[in-house]
Amino acid sequence: MTAGQPQLGGEIERIARAETLLVCLDFDGTICELGPDAYAVTANPDALRAARTLMALPGTQVAVLSGRHLDGLRRVVGLGHPVVLVGSHGAETSAGAPELTPADRAYLDDIARQLEAIAIPPAFVESKPYQRVIHVAALADDNPDLAEDILTRARALATPGRPVLSGHNIVEFSAIEVSKGSWLRGHKEHFAATVFAGDDTTDETALRVLGPADVGIKVGPKPTVAKHRVSGVGEMAQVLNRLAEARQRFVRG
Repeated sequence: MTAGQPQLGGEIERIARAETLLVCLDFDGTICELGPDAYAVTANPDALRAARTLMALPGTQVAVLSGRHLDGLRRVVGLGHPVVLVGSHGAETSAGAPELTPADRAYLDDIARQLEAIAIPPAFVESKPYQRVIHVAALADDNPDLAEDILTRARALATPGRPVLSGHNIVEFSAIEVSKGSWLRGHKEHFAATVFAGDDTTDETALRVLGPADVGIKVGPKPTVAKHRVSGVGEMAQVLNRLAEARQRFVRG
């Protein structure tokens, strides 16, 4: 167990007794191991089992809040109804998504052209509905120095005030101001308590909107505002199973 895990265990037991509970999870690096091919990954089976148990309980909702676009998330998440899926860092939900202006679309087209000019294969540029993303994970396996040089050049591109996010082997350029935190802030108001877990820099916006009744968990070693940390996907799956067991005991009286 990582440092702080016993304290986290007590918090899991506490929050399992919330009248209504939101369990909100990042996907990549949180319940699914990272991989160079974004669509050749499989979520941790223990995490999926815990999520399905939680989804079946009254007063309990499971949401997966990802930087992946919504269609891409559906391809890999491994969870069906009634899971709530939220893509593009909160911009895409089943309830709809914001419209891009002509200026927004022109910005994305321009950024994509600049990224394509610096993306040396197997690095590549992904087009999402509201973002353009340069990925260097496959390149980093063989040539980490070149991969980092590409990321540095990407971060230096002019973005006239529009959001830029740096994550694990990616830099993402967004046409609109949206974050996991802005989505979670509004959605969590419908619940007495929230558990949020994430591994990357982009997840910090969600961790920052948690309140005293909530539990925030950082997966992995990156700096965080979260009070609790686990070592990786496997340990996060253990935490989810403990939460599912405790929640079952609570709802059954």
